[in-house]
Amino acid sequence: MKFALVGNPNCGKTSLFNLLTGSNAKVANLPGVTVDPIAARMRTDGKGPKYVELVDLPGAYSLHPKALDEAVTRDALFNPEHEHRPDGIILVLDAANLKRNLYLTLQVLDLGLPLVVVVNETAPTIWSREALAEALGCTVLAVHALNGRGTEALKEILTKGDLPRRSVPSAEQASGWRSRVDLAPLSSALPHLNVAGIELLVTADDFPEWMDGRAKRALTEVRKATGCGAAELQLGEAAHRSRQVRSIATAALGQNPPTSHSISARIDKVLTHRIAGPLILLVVFFLIFQAVYAWANWPMDRIDEGMGWVMETCRSVLPQGWWTDLIVDGLLAGLGGVVIFVPQIAILFGAIAALEESGYMTRVAFMNDRWLRALGLDGRSAIPLLGGFACAIPAILGARTIPGKRERLLTILITPWMTCSARLPVYLFLIGFVVPSQPWGPGGLLNLQGVFLFGIYAAGLLAGLLLAFLLHKGLPKAAPSHFLQEWPPYRVPSMKRTLEQVWLQGRAFIGGAGKVIVLVSLILWVLSNTAPDGFEAADNGHASRMAQIEQADSGAAAIEQAERTWQAQRMDASWSGRMGALIEPVIKPLGYDGRMGVALIASFAAREVFVGTMATLYAAPDSDEGIRQLKERLGKERHPETGEPILGAATAMSLIVFYMLAMQCVSTIAIVRQELGSWKIAGMQAIGMTVLAYLAAWATYASFS
Repeated sequence: MKFALVGNPNCGKTSLFNLLTGSNAKVANLPGVTVDPIAARMRTDGKGPKYVELVDLPGAYSLHPKALDEAVTRDALFNPEHEHRPDGIILVLDAANLKRNLYLTLQVLDLGLPLVVVVNETAPTIWSREALAEALGCTVLAVHALNGRGTEALKEILTKGDLPRRSVPSAEQASGWRSRVDLAPLSSALPHLNVAGIELLVTADDFPEWMDGRAKRALTEVRKATGCGAAELQLGEAAHRSRQVRSIATAALGQNPPTSHSISARIDKVLTHRIAGPLILLVVFFLIFQAVYAWANWPMDRIDEGMGWVMETCRSVLPQGWWTDLIVDGLLAGLGGVVIFVPQIAILFGAIAALEESGYMTRVAFMNDRWLRALGLDGRSAIPLLGGFACAIPAILGARTIPGKRERLLTILITPWMTCSARLPVYLFLIGFVVPSQPWGPGGLLNLQGVFLFGIYAAGLLAGLLLAFLLHKGLPKAAPSHFLQEWPPYRVPSMKRTLEQVWLQGRAFIGGAGKVIVLVSLILWVLSNTAPDGFEAADNGHASRMAQIEQADSGAAAIEQAERTWQAQRMDASWSGRMGALIEPVIKPLGYDGRMGVALIASFAAREVFVGTMATLYAAPDSDEGIRQLKERLGKERHPETGEPILGAATAMSLIVFYMLAMQCVSTIAIVRQELGSWKIAGMQAIGMTVLAYLAAWATYASFS
C-alpha cells in the first residue's frame, strides 16, 4: 500500500513524514522546502503488511498549479501511471491555519479517493474535531507532528489500509458552465478520474504532460465549449469554495481567535517593518558571520592538532614505503583540508536552521518582494537565494515554487553566485592571507576576519542581483506573477531539532565532499609522485647539494632550503608538474603558479576540494603539518622565479574573487540543465561566469600587487 501526504506548504507534512518513517527529510518552517516527492517506508505494528510506503508530496495551495512544485502534487494524484500514484491520501491541515487549508482540502475530498484528514496541532488553537469531521464527512485525527502525540491512531488506520472515502457528495459548481458542456468525451479519455477531477482539469491553466493526444484534444474542446477563460472558471470555483470554507470554519472554529497569530502579528510589526525589517535582517546575518569565527577557533585548533597527530602516528606505525606516503600525504592531508572547517560550517547551518524553524525566514521573502520585483525577480526568489548559501543544487530546485517563468529563469541564473557551504572552506583558508585575525570596531567587539567574510557573502549576493537587473532589462517583458504566501506563527526553535539539522547537514557535507576528496587526493598524489622521465635528475642534484651542505657545515636553514628546492624540482618533473606547466601561462596573470592551477581545476568537481588539494600539492617533505601550519608556510615561502610569497595577499584576494564569481561545480551545471531543459543555457551560464571570474580575478591581482 502507498499513501501520499498532501497539504498546504508549511503545514507540517514533512515533519509528520519523518516521524512516521524515521526519515531525515529536510524540514523548515517555511514553504518550498519539499519540491520533489520523497518516499520512505513506515514499519507497521500488529497484523497486516510489515511495511507501508509513504510519499511526501510538495505543498500546494490548490490543485490548479501556479508553480512547478504544485504541478508535481497535482500530477501524482491525477496521473494513473505516476510512480507515486497513491492508494490513499493523508490530508494534513495546520490547526493554526485551518480555515486557509480548507480550500485545498475540499478539492482533494471531491476526488473521491480514500483518505484520512490529519490536523497538526503544533500551535495552540481551539477547534472541534467532531464538528470538522461532520462538516467534511470524513475521518479526522488530531496529531502533533513534532512530539508524535496522536500518531498511533493514524498508524493503525494505515496498517489496516482501509482508509474511508468521503460520505458527503460535493455540491455542484456555482458557475453554471457544466450544464452546457458535454464532459463525456473527456471522461472517456480519462476513465480513472471522477467528475470533480475532470472539472479541475478543465479549469486549469495548463495541459499536463502525462495526458495523451486524445485526452488533450478532448480537453481543448471542452474548454472551448465552456465559453470562458481559465481565470473566469477558477473565479467561479473560488466563489463556490469560499462559501463552503466559511461554513465549515464557523462550525469547526466558532469565534475562537488564533492566539498564536495575534502574538506573531505584534512581532511582525517590528521584524517586517518596511525600514526596520531589512536592517534587522542585515544585523542578524552579520552576527551569524561573527559567530562563525568567534565560536569556532577552539574546536578548529583541536581538529587541526588531531589530524596532525593522526598523520604523524600513521607515519610512525606503518612501515616506510610509497603506500604509507599515499595514505598520509595523499588521503589524510586531503581530508584534513576539509574536516578542520566543520565547526564553522556547523555554526552557520545551526543558525540558519534556527531561523527557519522560528518562522522568521518565511517573512524574509515578503520583506524583499518589493525591491526584488524591481530587479525582475519575485519575493519567492528570496528563499532559493538564501538556500544557495547552503548548496546551489537544492536551492535551484527550490525555484520551482516561483510561478512566473521569467522570474524563475532569472532566479536560477543568479543562484550559483550565492556563497554555498562548499566555498566556505576556501574562503576561510584564504581570508587569513588578506586580513589578520584581530579585534575590530567599537571596543574591539568584532572580529575583522568575520567582517571580511560577511563582505564576501554580500558581494556575491550583490553581483547576482546586478546580473538579474541587467538580464531583466534585456529580456522580453512578461506579466508579473502574484505573490501569495502563508506565514506560520513564530515558534521558539527546538534545540533538539536544530542540532539534528546541524548533524544532518554536517554529515552530508563531509560525506559528499569526502568521496570526492578521497578520489581527487589519491589521484593527485599519484600524479605528483610519478614522472614521465623519472626523478633521477632531481634526486642526483639533491644528493650533490646535501653533500656540499654537510661539508660546509651550513646548518639547519640551508638543509631546509635544500629540501624545499628538491621538492619543487620533483614536483616540476612529475605528471602534475607537467600539467601545471601546461596551464600556467593562462593563470599566471592571476598570480597563480602551476600547482595552484591544478588545485583550481580539481575544485570544479567540488569547491571544498581546493584546500585538500593544496595540502597534497604543497606538502612539506617529511612533515605532518596541519592546515594552519601549511598556511603559515605558504605565506612565508617565496616563488623561485618572482621572489613573491607563494600565496600572498594579492594572490589570495584574486582566488577569493575567482571563486566568488565562477560556476560552483559540474553538478550545478547539470541541475540547471535539468530545471531549464536546455544544455545551451546551462553551458552559456557556466562559460559566462567563468570568463567573468577570470577577468575579475585578473583585475583584482593587478590592483593588489
